[in-house]
Amino acid sequence: MDKFFKKIPESIRQGVFFGLNSGVITTTGLIAGISQTVKNPLYIIIAVVSLAISDGFSEAYGLYISKKAEKIQDNSHEPLYAFASLLVTKGLIVLSFLIPFIFSNKLKYFKNLYWPIFWGMAILFVLDLNLSIIRKENMLMYFVPHVFILVIVCLLSRFFSKYLLKS
Repeated sequence: MDKFFKKIPESIRQGVFFGLNSGVITTTGLIAGISQTVKNPLYIIIAVVSLAISDGFSEAYGLYISKKAEKIQDNSHEPLYAFASLLVTKGLIVLSFLIPFIFSNKLKYFKNLYWPIFWGMAILFVLDLNLSIIRKENMLMYFVPHVFILVIVCLLSRFFSKYLLKS
């Protein structure tokens, strides 16, 4: 797998890794918050699809602009490749959190946060494993902070959604 990631252009690799990371953390946080406040699964579906579209385009274009600003003399297609790879990756990752709805229309997988946390950690594990392999570094150096960030985002999102509901 490390040979695969080393062969793809840097800008595409950057978009893929950024999209995986951002897709997992933002979607898990969104689900942790919104799942505590809704009774209709359609609201989660709408929120996740909206996130895939709005956050995907926002971050992809932000990366595009950032790469343009980073190398002002560069007229290559690298920023466009980073844009496209981030947009596709983030969109697919965000939408993948809706997999339980293929099998069941119940919110229990989201309210108890088992699915979002399990799925998010599985994706981050694969991301961190590949990054550690291509950089020849210890995987825990990436995975432990990822788990910490994911748990903090879930706890804060869940806490504030419940707190605001009581207000």
